[in-house]
Amino acid sequence: MFFSKKESEEKIVKRLCQDAGHIIEMLKHVFTTDKGLDIRKALIFSSSLAGYACHQAVIGENKCFVIVETKDRKKFYFGDDVNKYLLENKNSVIGLCNAIVNLSNEDILKMVSDFAKNVGGEDMTVGGLEPQNIFNEVKQCWDGIYENMTSKYCKSPSEYPILFGIVLQNMLIIALKAGAPKDEAGKIAMGCAIAVSKMDTDSF
Repeated sequence: MFFSKKESEEKIVKRLCQDAGHIIEMLKHVFTTDKGLDIRKALIFSSSLAGYACHQAVIGENKCFVIVETKDRKKFYFGDDVNKYLLENKNSVIGLCNAIVNLSNEDILKMVSDFAKNVGGEDMTVGGLEPQNIFNEVKQCWDGIYENMTSKYCKSPSEYPILFGIVLQNMLIIALKAGAPKDEAGKIAMGCAIAVSKMDTDSF
């Protein structure tokens, strides 16, 4: 089950919204410089965290990936189970993002298709950044906050993508208030989330 029978979707989201604020404030602090918040880096990082959360939810719930191995033996992780958390309902990562940015189904399908075509290639990036670097930074952050934040806030791994989807949703709101174009911000966010959801340590 994606959601616990004991708690409605609305109550889960409401509970996680309260806790997401701590992660949002942490990210704002990390990405604030003398010139203010580096919103592009904060957006790339928070969306990559949301993608990573989808991947970890599949592992935590003992679900399955469809593993694609490149010629140089890099592995990437696709399939319905990860897409469920990423794409399939109003409280998936895209659902929470689209409450703010309204990307079309065509946009989303194109991003998924483009990533699949470029997977493992030299031109593959995450928000224009080198994939291994952003993946390693996101994994380090995840490991660093898991005990004190993620595992305390989430009652099951299936809630990871909701928590970090809410974080990303708020980062999108901050980006738009700072003047970021809605369409561009949405495409950066979902492009990063899609990419990192398919990655693990053996993708590099």
